[in-house]
Amino acid sequence: MVKLQFDQKQYKLTIPKALVEAKGWRKGTRLRVELDTAGNLVLKEEQS
Repeated sequence: MVKLQFDQKQYKLTIPKALVEAKGWRKGTRLRVELDTAGNLVLKEEQS
């Protein structure tokens, strides 16, 4: 489960550690947030 938080300027999501590790992401990995055609949030790693 993910919890949406607000800190007076922006909303934040906490991504479960197991998911981050499965994707091979690390602290500092840049992610792009998109909406698919059904309105779901999609996270994509930015390729540099």
